[in-house]
Amino acid sequence: MTELLWHDFFKIGIDFIDDDHKGLLKIMQEIKSTIKECDYKKRTSLLALLLKEAEEHFSREENFLSEVNFPGQEKHKMYHKELLIKADATKRLCEGVESEDDMVKCFDGMFEFLIDDILRGDIKFKSYLEYEGYIKKTS
Repeated sequence: MTELLWHDFFKIGIDFIDDDHKGLLKIMQEIKSTIKECDYKKRTSLLALLLKEAEEHFSREENFLSEVNFPGQEKHKMYHKELLIKADATKRLCEGVESEDDMVKCFDGMFEFLIDDILRGDIKFKSYLEYEGYIKKTS
């Protein structure tokens, strides 16, 4: 099962975005615990919470990108929409799974969703925020 640790290279440099990412990671850590404990009811509720929190995070992030006039904001919104569709499909598959091996595969799929947002999606606007002076340039 994927290791769930926060790394500094995940950091975008905007506090609320980084806090949201840490919160999503915390939910993933809780989901991981439910797999080990075979607590399927709690796992199902945490999967729903993860998607709800992700939707709220995406909305806050999109509003921020609009405020800072990020030129790729429409494309980023579409990216978020596609991620949520994939995550919801994975969540629905995971809800019916009871074997630990299958659940680990589902879990890794949900974790990929989170990493996809942080590393593939948000990194695209991080350089814009650095260039425009909204965050300090990372070395």
